[in-house]
Amino acid sequence: MDDMEYLVAETFKHFQEAAPSTQGTAFAYEIEISNGPGLLYHLQKSTSVFVIRSFVSQNMREDFKKIVEGPENYPSLRLIEDDCDVIEKLKFHSVDTTSQAEIIHDQLNNRRFPIFEETLCNLSDPGFSWWLAKEENSFQVNFNLSVHLEAKNVKLGPLGDHQLASRNLNLISEVILGSGIDYSIQNEGNRIRFGEENPLLKEEFQNLFEFGDISENLKGIFKMIARRSPDQSKIETCWFYLEEIAAMRRFWIKIQYELMA
Repeated sequence: MDDMEYLVAETFKHFQEAAPSTQGTAFAYEIEISNGPGLLYHLQKSTSVFVIRSFVSQNMREDFKKIVEGPENYPSLRLIEDDCDVIEKLKFHSVDTTSQAEIIHDQLNNRRFPIFEETLCNLSDPGFSWWLAKEENSFQVNFNLSVHLEAKNVKLGPLGDHQLASRNLNLISEVILGSGIDYSIQNEGNRIRFGEENPLLKEEFQNLFEFGDISENLKGIFKMIARRSPDQSKIETCWFYLEEIAAMRRFWIKIQYELMA
């Protein structure tokens, strides 16, 4: 097995280990689907590519029932193009706010993605995914697939615009250092390096990017930063962005898991 084949295998293994334990099923929507905000979606896949057809919902339980009862009224979801049962094709994903669902929808809806991105990418077409590269005491987030990446790295998926990410992560670094916490987030062009000065923050940020997990520890740290900051608008911008990244990552983990099913 060469390095690229190993990279693909390890990435899929990672998604399987991190995948959610529940999914939408024919009998789940009456019990499991939240009546809060989220995405209802149809994952269309072929041998080499897939497309996500999504619908932003403020009340997933109500909208799921409406779509199942009248899929012809929602042509953008493409649920009646074959003989498969609609309720088996329609999936659901909860988010904290409708705005998070809208961001995911805007980023991913109706886009065509290759299933095996790693085998297609080269220097002229570096791919759509972000990548997390683990180091001994730190980690970095790469905005494209680089020939310098190693097999142990994790494909994060398309988590957003690179320039917006750079600006927001620079702002996050600014507010952290401004609060008196010694921690560096360095912008290095096509990658962001998270330092080793504060092991707790390093672990919290790594879990956020790798698993979409925002812990109580990270919330507590940002509450402390907010108490020390004279500019609350900067703190809100930073926090909303971290929540957006986490929401995108959690959704993409689910998509990768379903692609393997």
